[in-house]
Amino acid sequence: MTDKEQQSKRRQAEDAAFHRMLLWLLVAVVAELVVLLVKYFYVDITGAAWRVSVAQGLLLFFRVYRFLGIALAAAAAVWAVQAARRGKGVLRSRILTGAAIFLLAVSWVAYHFYDEGVRVLLVLPAIGAGLILVYFLYQRSFFVNTVLTGGGIAALWLHRAYYPSHPGAVVGCFLVVWMVLAGAAALCWRLRQSGGVLGGRRLMPVRSHYVSTWVTCGIVAAALAVGLVLGTSAALYLIFGLIGWLFCQAVFFTVKLM
Repeated sequence: MTDKEQQSKRRQAEDAAFHRMLLWLLVAVVAELVVLLVKYFYVDITGAAWRVSVAQGLLLFFRVYRFLGIALAAAAAVWAVQAARRGKGVLRSRILTGAAIFLLAVSWVAYHFYDEGVRVLLVLPAIGAGLILVYFLYQRSFFVNTVLTGGGIAALWLHRAYYPSHPGAVVGCFLVVWMVLAGAAALCWRLRQSGGVLGGRRLMPVRSHYVSTWVTCGIVAAALAVGLVLGTSAALYLIFGLIGWLFCQAVFFTVKLM
C-alpha cells in the first residue's frame, strides 16, 4: 500500500469518527430538548387549564411507563442483539432501544423525584456531550478516567444536596461507585496482562495508561470516604479537588496528543 493510499484510508477513518461524534452530539441535544419539554409541561405548571391537563397526562404516562418501559426496553434490547447477529436493522433497533431506556429513566426520575429529579436530568445530556468529545478526541484511558472521576463528582454532589433527607440512598450510591471503581481497577489489571484484549475483542490500545486509571480509582474512592466521614460540609471542597484532578489529566493527555 502506497503512502497516498494510507493517507486516504486514514482520512476516511477520521471522517467516519467525526460523523459518529456529530451523531452522538445530536442525540445529546435531542435528549436535552426532551427533558426541557418535560420541565416546561410537567414541572413549571401555570394556571392555564390546558397546561394542567398536559401535566396530568404526563403524570399518568410516567406512572404506567416506569413499569411498562422495563418490558419494552428488554424487548428492544433482544431485538437489537438479534439484528446485530443478522446484520439487518441494526441502527433502527439500537435507536429504539436507546429511546426506550431513556424514557424509562425519565419516567422513574420525574415520577419519584419530580422537580429535583428533572433538574438533575437537565445536567446529564450536557455531561454526556462532554464525554462524547473526550471519547472521540482523546485517548481511551482519559475517557475511562473522566467517567470514573465524573461518577465521584456526581456522588459527592448528591451527598451534599440530599444526604440530610435521603441518607440511605446516598450511602447506597457511594457503595455502587466504590464497586464500579474496584471493578474498573480489576479490569484494567486484566487488560494490561492481555495487551488491551478481552474475550477476543480489543477494548484498549496497546499503549494505554493503566496507572493513571488506578490512581484515579484510588483518589475517587478516598474522596468519597472522606466525604462520608467529614459530612456534607467537606463535599464541596472534595468536588473541587476531583475537578482539579480531572484538569491535571486533561493537560497530561493533551500533551500526549502533541
